[in-house]
Amino acid sequence: MRREDIADYAEAIRVEQRTGVVRIMWDRAATGNAVDLHLARETLSAVRRAETDPTVHVLTLTGSGRFFSAGGDVKGMAGRPAAERPRFLRELASAARDLALAMVRSRLLIIAGVNGTAAGAGLGLILNSDWALIREDATVLAAYAAIGLTPDTGVSYLLPRAVGHQRSVELTLGGRRLTGAEAVEWGIAAESVSAEEFTERLTEVEDRFIAGAAGSYGPTKQLLRRGVVGEYETHLAEEISEIAGRSGTPESVALVDGFAGRG
Repeated sequence: MRREDIADYAEAIRVEQRTGVVRIMWDRAATGNAVDLHLARETLSAVRRAETDPTVHVLTLTGSGRFFSAGGDVKGMAGRPAAERPRFLRELASAARDLALAMVRSRLLIIAGVNGTAAGAGLGLILNSDWALIREDATVLAAYAAIGLTPDTGVSYLLPRAVGHQRSVELTLGGRRLTGAEAVEWGIAAESVSAEEFTERLTEVEDRFIAGAAGSYGPTKQLLRRGVVGEYETHLAEEISEIAGRSGTPESVALVDGFAGRG
């Protein structure tokens, strides 16, 4: 890690545990809970630790502040010369890939508590979850095309299966932004609630799931995901290759620099 990449990561994520449930909160509100290498890897480690505890059956991912996750580390990309960006994006997208695969393969029922804006990889992490609660005033967007990139974190695989091809085009290429209620209507989330209800409702949802026959969750999830996992891994590798290659193009370099205020 380069010196300029080093930050105070002590509070990057917060992990809370109660009977049957582990809740991971991304706690980097100042960065919009952007998925950088550290955040992806720390989240992956927390997921794997939760899986080793036989008393845990439900894992929740949520964020602090106005963002669930603003997506990938665009600021980190903008801080690099164009020639270095493909390598940077390959490493970052690979870390996000590892987290996505761990989520879909996990025996745990994974809930996305979408507390605010979800963009890019943030959308991908919702799609890799098993059930999503979203605030009505949240915003969901793909955002990749706005900086000249292609999707990663499984978005190009899971989104068409959730919403269909034309709606996927509208989100990824048309710049469509969804409200929380629209995300439910489109099949990206299961339920939307007001900002005032969100925290209490998220706990209620966790309690509802852990009150069930939790021993059946892992096998049921494996059956539901069986048609996905093998083909999905290959597709994720293709996503990484595409986004890394795109990141060094003049179009993407100009758009990323403009987005980060470096243009």
